[in-house]
Order: sequence, then structure tokens, then C-alpha cells
Amino acid sequence: MRRLALHAALALALVLAGCSVLGSDPVREQRAVDRLNATEERAETVESYRYRLSFTATTGDGDTRLSGSGQGAANVTSRRLVTNMTVDGRETATYVVGDTAYTECATPGAFWGKENLTTEGDWTRVSPLGRQLALLSTGDLYFNGTETVDGRETVHISGEPSKDALQEYREGASSGSLFGGPSVDRTRLHLWVDAETNRPVRSRFVVTVSGNDETATVRLTTRFGEYGAPVRVTVPEDARDSAFRGGCPG
Repeated sequence: MRRLALHAALALALVLAGCSVLGSDPVREQRAVDRLNATEERAETVESYRYRLSFTATTGDGDTRLSGSGQGAANVTSRRLVTNMTVDGRETATYVVGDTAYTECATPGAFWGKENLTTEGDWTRVSPLGRQLALLSTGDLYFNGTETVDGRETVHISGEPSKDALQEYREGASSGSLFGGPSVDRTRLHLWVDAETNRPVRSRFVVTVSGNDETATVRLTTRFGEYGAPVRVTVPEDARDSAFRGGCPG
């Protein structure tokens, strides 16, 4: 069951990797589309921001099998970002410089993987904010009214790609071994946007997978803030000099 929870966490990471998941005849409520458009326009002016992450992977019986938290920062102008995560007590880091990612691999000792990213001409797609907005631009999109989040009035919108769209993504994904196991049953992305500035405040992304008569659900919460704050990202020397090309093994 822990392996299924891990599959759910990896599925979440792949769906957030900026790939499109297009459905047929999606339901897109106009008020949600208008707010998303305004948010995307504001995001184009963002030079930098910081974010905090937390996630849990739970099984069908409600037991938590995997959890983690972290923080990161993105400098959109210089096309650099860093994310530091702690998962089950293990700390890892990921750096992105332009179209190259350096990832601290989940193996004993200091070990780094290096790989090229596909940005399709839009670097923001490799950052959490850009990835999530890109996902909301496809599939169903709903307007859920206004809510107070962290003391601010926000507009709540949410999106849900169809199962057919997820199946198309699974069949077209390069990581076929992952999606060849458990089935991705449902994804749902919630976004709370500052009602005045149209800057994202918080998101919650939920992925449910199933396999061998078992289910697991990952819930990832991201809090965005400190827009325009100075962000400097420097890749560690050992990552630049000795990273394994092609990313982390396995």
C-alpha cells in the first residue's frame, strides 16, 4: 500500500509537469474563465515569488502513508528557481536554471541528477505557479464564489480534467512504467486568487489513483506570496560538476 501511495505522489508530480490534459467538450463557467484570464495576465508581470508546500498521501482507509513539506522561490526574470523538500524525514533540493534541472536524488549520500526541461518557449511552465495555471487552462473549470484566505478576500476557482483526458495523458506520457501500474482516477485543482490583485494566494491539488483493489489520494497545498521579493538562486558546485545526465536513475 505504501507503494501505491508513492505512485500517487509521483502521478501528482507528472501531472504538474506542465503537460496538457485536454478533455472533450469541457464545462468552463464564464466567471471562472474570466478570473483565470485575469490571473494569467497578472502572472505575466510577476518577476519573482516564494511558495510553501505540504502534501500527504493517504490510503483508502484514511491512513497516511507518505507526507512532506517544503518551500521554494522563483526568479522569473532570471529563469531560476529552487525547491527544498522534506519527505518522510529526508531532505532534498531541486534547482532549475533556464531549461536545466538539477535534482538531489533519493539515494544514499550526496547524488545529483541533471536533465533538460521542455518549456515550449514559456519558462513559467516549470514553476509551480505556471504549471498550475497551465493545468487550469484545460478541462472543466468552475467558479466557487469568494472566501477569506489568510486574511484576504479571494475568488475560488477549480478545475477537473476528465477521465478520458487523463487516459490520453497516461498513454502519451514518457513515464509509461509509472502509469502502466495504478490508474489515475481523478484530479482536482483548487485555486484561491486575491480578489483585488488577481495574484494566486493558495492552491490545493488532489490526485486519486487505484490499483489491486486499493486506492490512494495525494493532497498538495501550495501557498504563494512575497511577489517581487529579491530571489537569488545558486546551484551547488557539486551539482553542477558531477550531476548524472538524464536525471536521477530509476
